[in-house]
Amino acid sequence: MSRVSEGNIGDIVKRQDPDAWTESFARRSDDALPFDPVTVPGHLPVMLDTGFYIDRLQRKVPLSVLEFVADRRIVHSAVAMQELTIAAGILDPAHSSTPGARQPIISLLSMIDESEVVSPGSACWVEAGMVAGILARTQHLNRSRKELSPDAACCQQGLRRKLLNDALMFLSAYEAKVCLVSANVKDMDLLLRFRPDAHVLLYRPMEKPVERLVPVGQGEAV
Repeated sequence: MSRVSEGNIGDIVKRQDPDAWTESFARRSDDALPFDPVTVPGHLPVMLDTGFYIDRLQRKVPLSVLEFVADRRIVHSAVAMQELTIAAGILDPAHSSTPGARQPIISLLSMIDESEVVSPGSACWVEAGMVAGILARTQHLNRSRKELSPDAACCQQGLRRKLLNDALMFLSAYEAKVCLVSANVKDMDLLLRFRPDAHVLLYRPMEKPVERLVPVGQGEAV
């Protein structure tokens, strides 16, 4: 578990100085982003973004990415676990489609050993808060409630929370020295500006489900 001392807090503030980030970030081309599995060092374990689990259940992860993950040790993100459990818990028990939608998530979670779940350390939380705050400002998610309708204010708050969760997952993967596998191209592009040496593998979900299944992570059928 990571512990932040007073000196570490100062180091984090200096590393992610809000005054150094004043311009909005433009989207980079795919050529400038880490889409190639070959570039990931062979010894690195992987952490899966929340979307990967959903794409996996829907058979929309590209085969090249499935094969890449199948050869690696997997660590699971506590951030992804809470997003998946929210998805399961929010479904209406009275709706006829709920059992079919919820059970695959519950089955997936039941296959994950708690010892393989990585939680963000305290230093990660501090840096993630700074990064999410900077991005909320530079990407124009900092409008006053007085300027927004109630629905727009709620939407802005939700997008800020999503940024924080993404930053927590990204930085906890960095902290754990693993490669984060994610289809969240937009936000990972932003987060890599702050930690360009982080290991991330991006992919785009397939439009049609793939036919062939590949075990995930040394035989795990996740």
